[in-house]
Amino acid sequence: MVYRATEFTENRKAQTRERLLKESKKLVSQAGFRGLSIAEAARCSAIATGTVYRYFPSKSELCVAVFEQATQREIDAVSQAGTTAHSATQRLRSSLECFIQRALQNPTLAYALIAEPVDPELEQTRLIYRAHWAESFSTLIRLGIEQGEFIPQPETLCATALVGAMAETVIIPLQQARHDANTDTTPLTQSHCQQIVAFCLRAVVKPEHIV
Repeated sequence: MVYRATEFTENRKAQTRERLLKESKKLVSQAGFRGLSIAEAARCSAIATGTVYRYFPSKSELCVAVFEQATQREIDAVSQAGTTAHSATQRLRSSLECFIQRALQNPTLAYALIAEPVDPELEQTRLIYRAHWAESFSTLIRLGIEQGEFIPQPETLCATALVGAMAETVIIPLQQARHDANTDTTPLTQSHCQQIVAFCLRAVVKPEHIV
């Protein structure tokens, strides 16, 4: 009986923690990490403010947990998109397109995960996950080089450059356009997104394999 009670308690605690992360992510999706607070996370999760501290001792730790979970889901989705084609070139194209489309679906969250000014602890976590992003693209680049479709070059360096290019050309201009109606930033239409994908492909793929 003691074991069953403990198991029930642990399951309930896990559910509460997951609910906190889910509601916190919604807040970040609406207003970035600046819109996330312990009090608001508690209110949206229908728990007492003090209860939040049992799971996350500080707002910084809550932000890091939200960031890690949300970013890993993005990496998993983009990586999965790169497994649905036969050629390395098409796999890379699918991954890049998935990255862009998911950013367009929730630009506030995308900006928060990639470029929003944050505290040092979260910024350090962001740098770690930038490396994870690069690893996911590095795997595709390695495959393309082995199959003779991609230009032989340092795969990690190339993958890191692709991640940077995607962040600068997709996330930041999109968020600037959302917050400044008078911005000179060109709206990211589907045509512009395809141009970004084409640019990235030209940096990696041999010309004869780009369709």
